[in-house]
Amino acid sequence: MTSKFHNLEYPRHLNKPFLVVLTLWACLFSGLALADTSLARDSTLKIVRIDQDKSADSIAREYLQDKLEAWQIIELNGRASFKAGDIIALPLVPINPVAVYAHHYRSIPVLCYHRFSPRASAKHQMEVSAIAFDKQMAYLVDNGYQVIPFKKMAEILSGKTSIPPKAVVLTIDDGYRSVYDIAFPILKKYGLNATLFVYTDFIGGSAALSWQQIKDMKKSGFLDIESHTKTHSSLSYDTDKENIDSHKRRITGEIKKAEAAIHKHLGQAPSLLAYPYGDASPTTIDYLKTSSDYALAATVKRGANSAFADPLLIQRTMVYNSHSLSDFKKMLSHQQPK
Repeated sequence: MTSKFHNLEYPRHLNKPFLVVLTLWACLFSGLALADTSLARDSTLKIVRIDQDKSADSIAREYLQDKLEAWQIIELNGRASFKAGDIIALPLVPINPVAVYAHHYRSIPVLCYHRFSPRASAKHQMEVSAIAFDKQMAYLVDNGYQVIPFKKMAEILSGKTSIPPKAVVLTIDDGYRSVYDIAFPILKKYGLNATLFVYTDFIGGSAALSWQQIKDMKKSGFLDIESHTKTHSSLSYDTDKENIDSHKRRITGEIKKAEAAIHKHLGQAPSLLAYPYGDASPTTIDYLKTSSDYALAATVKRGANSAFADPLLIQRTMVYNSHSLSDFKKMLSHQQPK
């Protein structure tokens, strides 16, 4: 009798003898008409017979409560779609929490945008044209990249889940009006998520987003709204203008006043921070660790992030108007040699 529990590649840390026994046992019951039913489990894996045709996405939503975990279903079972009666493996723990493989380890590139232009060719260095941004997003979708929310990295770095294959994160800083006019429609077009870091004193200005626009984007689910501080003042220690006590007061005010403004207008406090100019003093990082609820904080140091990256020093790669599509592709490195 042929088992429908096939093409399974066992991650090295899972209980292989248990899986082998379950596979043989499942064969004996492959002809029974059962509802979507749990057949067996150990501490790392659960074996389930599904009662109707399902995709890895729908299985991940149903059993793992997160569509973004569909890649684990695919890696465990060797395919992305399943028929009624198929017996499948479900992970109860991350299948490879450190994302280290035989010859490489996975990493996550985090891209950083600022402004967008309706012109075919943007003029400002930090302004990306609508045409270029559309081509970049199309490339991600057409080539199987998994755009994950920035907040998902907190789960990855804490070991609650692992890095998906070809993962990438999109972030946008400051809060320019062009995010709503240009980037937002393109993100919706391709079904992609980005995280917008706003500095709250800017919002409502002539070139900036309004709070209502920010609410609309947040409500859509395509943009998460987080903090870029109050005034966009550097959080580094300026020894010429402040002592350590005044520095502590300044960085505390920058962070907490932005929190208050975001909570006032959006009804929730931020849990992610992008350092203005990518700078942060040891005092700032210590404050985030000991006196705040921030799970992640981002720099603008170029590079990708492994599963063992510092959550308060996340690296991001800036995207400029001078970058061609070929340059963009190079930013997406998601595997690093061991």
